[in-house]
Amino acid sequence: MPSNNDEEKRELLKLKQGLIEESDIIETDVHEQPEKLKGLARFENFVYHNKWYIVVAVFFIVVGGFMLFQLLSKEAADMRVLLVTSDAKQTPDLYRKVNDIELALESYCPDFDHNGNVHVEVYYIDLTKQTGDTYYVTTNTAKFFGELDTGVAQMLICDSGISNDQELSDSENLEKFDSFFVDLGEITGDADLSGKTTIKLKDTPLAAAANYENSVPEVLVIGVKNEQPGMISYNESSLERNTQAREVLVNILNDNKVGKTDGQS
Repeated sequence: MPSNNDEEKRELLKLKQGLIEESDIIETDVHEQPEKLKGLARFENFVYHNKWYIVVAVFFIVVGGFMLFQLLSKEAADMRVLLVTSDAKQTPDLYRKVNDIELALESYCPDFDHNGNVHVEVYYIDLTKQTGDTYYVTTNTAKFFGELDTGVAQMLICDSGISNDQELSDSENLEKFDSFFVDLGEITGDADLSGKTTIKLKDTPLAAAANYENSVPEVLVIGVKNEQPGMISYNESSLERNTQAREVLVNILNDNKVGKTDGQS
């Protein structure tokens, strides 16, 4: 009597030769079901097949988390001030004084946002055109005008060259620069300051408060932006900040230290 193996071999041969299309003995369409993975093996298999997607996802999660942390941990500012130079040679190492000027300004700035802490953020912008780096000049120029258009910064510490136009004469450029700031007589109510729009930084108590009185450049002046209808920055928020900047400037000129900074009670 032939064995089952012999019958299966004969049936398999007939299938290969095409003598029969299917067999009652041999199942030709049976597919073995893969074993379902569980637990750690399932996780490892998932990671293996999706590792690049996981790497990209983790990267964006880390970057996004860091940016969110930076945003949430950033100290809220009561005021923003632009520290701008048109010629770094005339204002050597000005960028090194950002922190000192910031701390000094905080002593004259009230707690405008009423959060129990005073913080003034100082943005340093170098508009020096003699750098030979076109990208650097273009980027900083765009940053400067972008800041002016937002209207957040209403006080500037700068030199008169920041607005110079090569097509204008020196006197015309100076007139253009003066028109950018509010008359100090209007801000302070002091008739002696009427007609002046800026004051030299070295002539204010702010220079000493920033440990800068012995080396502050002659060209640096301080003033409050003259917000006018028609300006991109002209709105209710910028006008409120302008009023605050005027108050701080009056405090500076009177050496009236009202701000509460970290470490002060």
